[in-house]
Amino acid sequence: MRRLALASILLLISVLSLPAAAQDASKPFALPVAGPPGPNTWLLGQAYGNTAGAYLRGDEWYRAGQRLHFGIDLSMRCGTTLVAIGDGEVVAVDDLTFGSAPHNLLIRHDAGYVSLYGHLLERPALAVGQRVTREQAVGLSGDPDLTCESRPHLHLEIRSLNYRTAYNPAALIDAPWDTLALIGPFSYPLFQQDLDNARRWLTQTDQPEVAFGGAALNNYAATFPTVEMYFSPANAPVGTLDAPAIDGAPWALRRVAFDGCCANARWSPTNPDLLYLIDGAPGQRAAVYEWDVVFGAPTGLATTAPPPLTSPDGTYTVTPSGSLAVVRRLSDGTEYQIDTGGAIPAISPDNTRLLWQRSESGDDPATTIWVSDIDGTDAAPIANTQGLNARWLDGERLLVWQRVDITTTLYVYNTARGDTVTLGAWDWLRGLTVAPGGGRLLFYLFNQPDPAASGVYTLETRAGASAQQLPWFGGWRWRDADSVFYVPQNDQPIHQLRYYDLVSGEDSALTDPATQPFVIAEGDWSVSADGMRVALWNALDHTVWVAEG
Repeated sequence: MRRLALASILLLISVLSLPAAAQDASKPFALPVAGPPGPNTWLLGQAYGNTAGAYLRGDEWYRAGQRLHFGIDLSMRCGTTLVAIGDGEVVAVDDLTFGSAPHNLLIRHDAGYVSLYGHLLERPALAVGQRVTREQAVGLSGDPDLTCESRPHLHLEIRSLNYRTAYNPAALIDAPWDTLALIGPFSYPLFQQDLDNARRWLTQTDQPEVAFGGAALNNYAATFPTVEMYFSPANAPVGTLDAPAIDGAPWALRRVAFDGCCANARWSPTNPDLLYLIDGAPGQRAAVYEWDVVFGAPTGLATTAPPPLTSPDGTYTVTPSGSLAVVRRLSDGTEYQIDTGGAIPAISPDNTRLLWQRSESGDDPATTIWVSDIDGTDAAPIANTQGLNARWLDGERLLVWQRVDITTTLYVYNTARGDTVTLGAWDWLRGLTVAPGGGRLLFYLFNQPDPAASGVYTLETRAGASAQQLPWFGGWRWRDADSVFYVPQNDQPIHQLRYYDLVSGEDSALTDPATQPFVIAEGDWSVSADGMRVALWNALDHTVWVAEG
């Protein structure tokens, strides 16, 4: 215990001695954009390396780069000014043998690397052999689909001088990478976990070099999240509807897990004292450990990894079996086999109904949303069109959303009555989350025509409700039906946990960066079932810590 206390003190001293705006001398480059990140400028879209997106689409988009994402994607509106990451000389303009259409730019830097700017809006007004200086404007961001409404972003690579190796931009560009990850990518977790090497390649700085033309690096025998988890509707949120009041006293912060453990820690859906951690030695299949945060010790092995798909409360499992989905009640072993055409269903919060989605083949397929009783009876489609998604709000209602180009429309469908309420439509809606109980939503709007309208919004899931913009921007997690914890996205080197009440507007600081240093790694944090604890993967030691009131 003394050694742990001394280590914590030394860590605190070392962190607090860092100046807030210090430049990392080991990183020779600046960001390729002139302005700060935010909802009206640019955000991290996809990291470099072992990303979930590369795992799912590696053969389609990233085969040449060992099935890894061999650059970083920064999401921004078309026409955003891009700058040189360092001094250098232009070596290619619109050389599409390097890909990244419709336009690209390559700069050989004095630091001994080549940068590639991809998916540019127009041919850069630079000539081969021209010198550029760090932070000089060199081009405009575009969209690989040529629409400026599909995937507008910059794809940036850093390669060797012979172009054959791609390096990790996060290891070479001086930027607050963990703060950028608070908002995270639009659809997936940041990285894909290899369950036979459970701690490898899970941070933005711990990513391998890519040898173009080399063998795939992410053909994992077992992985988390599983592919089925990506293609199943998300579970309805669990947790309390009314957590105890926040009394204003500072929260405590303590380390709870093994050194260096663990990414993807998650709370028990019903017991606020229990965490589940995925860990294992290199070359051995990882396991899921149950960890008692009160006693600060594991209680035992919960299951082998990956953890199964379950109902929101963990009392049912869902397993794919060809065209069937097998729903199993754990209390007595009762099983239901439902013909979903291979789709994976989500179980309603009251364990009475199923929801699944099936998409047709083709470039722009229609999606059909189905519901049934939990045993598969009374199965019926409720909607069929392009761009649909759905998830349970509560035991009767579904949140249904449709994206067409840049516009997302939100609906609530009542499975008992068969009626639909339209909540509204917004351009560039991202980060959609649902409160425990399904009564509220939170999302952010990106790059709105009126800059003041870009930010985080809350919306009640009832007819006639209007979205309300919140006075902060950052990463959030639901605490209960009407409040959230959030971590501001700002230029500070240390993160701060805050509480916000969506009804009263109360905004409270729960930790003090001056005395409680932590940095949430890769946006990896979660809230206990009673809303009184937060587990976070601390980037200062890559170990799970708990903040509690």
